[in-house]
Amino acid sequence: MRLISKAQHGSKEWLLARWRDEEGRCVFGASDIPALMGASPYKTRGELFADKRSEPIVQEENAVFRRGNILEAPLLKEAAHLLGKPIITPEVIYRDGRLSISLDGVDDEQQPSVVVEAKTTTRYSVYDSSDLPQEWLWQGWAQQAVLKVPVWFIVLDRDLRISLVELPENEAAIEVLKEETEVFGSWVDGIAPLDEPLDNFSAADIARIWTPTATTIELPSEASEWLAQLEEGRALQKQGEDLEAKAKDALARLMLNNEIGLLNGTQVITWKQQAGRRSFDSKQFRQDNPDLYARYEREGSPFRVMKTTKTKKEIKLYGIQY
Repeated sequence: MRLISKAQHGSKEWLLARWRDEEGRCVFGASDIPALMGASPYKTRGELFADKRSEPIVQEENAVFRRGNILEAPLLKEAAHLLGKPIITPEVIYRDGRLSISLDGVDDEQQPSVVVEAKTTTRYSVYDSSDLPQEWLWQGWAQQAVLKVPVWFIVLDRDLRISLVELPENEAAIEVLKEETEVFGSWVDGIAPLDEPLDNFSAADIARIWTPTATTIELPSEASEWLAQLEEGRALQKQGEDLEAKAKDALARLMLNNEIGLLNGTQVITWKQQAGRRSFDSKQFRQDNPDLYARYEREGSPFRVMKTTKTKKEIKLYGIQY
């Protein structure tokens, strides 16, 4: 295990340290492991592969992460009280092989004898270790794989209960985890050919991973059904938008200037006025200040647009004749 100086949490430097090592090899943070092991409710293996193939981008702090960041310090303080030992946030990243781990709390930065992971959740109720979700278990086992010490979760759960729960030991899971980081990492690095079912990759994942070329491919006959479904889905979306507009028009004619609508005496709808949204007139600003606008203009990442070139009936016809 090696200790690496940790940049500011969430910064580009911090993200890069959890993306590649000094030799340019793919590494995984503990928060990557649930997706790697197929246990994340938020990210697929396909999304993880795309993330590891693309240089990370600093993301703006959302409400969930902000809540966790604000409550982390008091939760670690409570964990220190319950464990009867000081708990600090280390200023280093712990790296072993392809694992590059940032930790919320330890008792000693250089030689930890215990790890504390602070969690806030509106999703789970946590009384004991049997309530720990799979995504947290895999994250804890990744930490344990590197530091080889007990891992505790200090949790503020959806019932506003604070619990201190020890991670169950599972050497078999840790071994599988280590093996998977090597296999998956070798795919990302191009050392071994990708051997992952393409069913795990969305269109967005594929667009990020495979660079488009001006080439042609003959599609199998099953493509006709997917093409038809694509057209049908877009038609249904348009139909839904039209239906929504028609219903809103009819209700507006019934409500006129009233803000609240009742049905058999029960409130069923509101139609209240809100302040107009403020916006920046970038077109006018560009016209008035072209040089200044050019200094701050940024081009977004390239993206692929999928369009069908035949009607639904033609697609079915071509599918039958294939």
